[in-house]
Amino acid sequence: MELARGGFDLVVTWRSDHDGARAIQREARAIGGACELMQLDLSEVGRHGVHGQLGLDRLDALVLSAAAWDPSPWGQLQAEAMAEQMRVNAFAPVLLAQALQPLLSASSQPGGGSVVAIGDVYADGAPVRGFGAYMLSKAALHQAVRQMAVEMAPRVRVNAVLPGVVAWPESIDASQREAILARVPLGRVGEPIDVARVVRFLCADAPYITGAAIPVDGGRSLR
Repeated sequence: MELARGGFDLVVTWRSDHDGARAIQREARAIGGACELMQLDLSEVGRHGVHGQLGLDRLDALVLSAAAWDPSPWGQLQAEAMAEQMRVNAFAPVLLAQALQPLLSASSQPGGGSVVAIGDVYADGAPVRGFGAYMLSKAALHQAVRQMAVEMAPRVRVNAVLPGVVAWPESIDASQREAILARVPLGRVGEPIDVARVVRFLCADAPYITGAAIPVDGGRSLR
């Protein structure tokens, strides 16, 4: 919605939450924006590749925000479950960007097209117990962003946004929340809009930034 308010027409992909996608479509159209919906399973993209241009004839920005975030307790790791998170979080973003590069390169936006991947501020820092498969896949995505920035230049910029806590997961109790906040210099959690504004900046107002990874974590990664 931040992109829609910034003047972008949207193509919103969804895997299973069609109702959620329709709600976004209604909200975007209510402010005068165009919004189309497309069902897309990123695990299948990673397994079979991308064919054609997904029905698009113009593309200024590709935001890679979907992710698999499943626990993987040590001692219970299985190859297929790990591969699934790698397919969704690392392989699919690369294959989508590669397939859509011709459209992104033709963008009339200043600096050309933009790819923005939503990473994770913790994937390059201290490991998170019980989420090894997810952390491996996000670390791979971070390296992929740097690789794509080189491969897709000069007409496409590729960057990452690394959120900290911008919404509390239901699984985190009050004591865990206090412990997390104690490590955040700004003393509070963020909000989804904090991430969305950085995404919009990278898509529309950063023609000389590529290969960057911008943390949006209130400073937690400093500690």
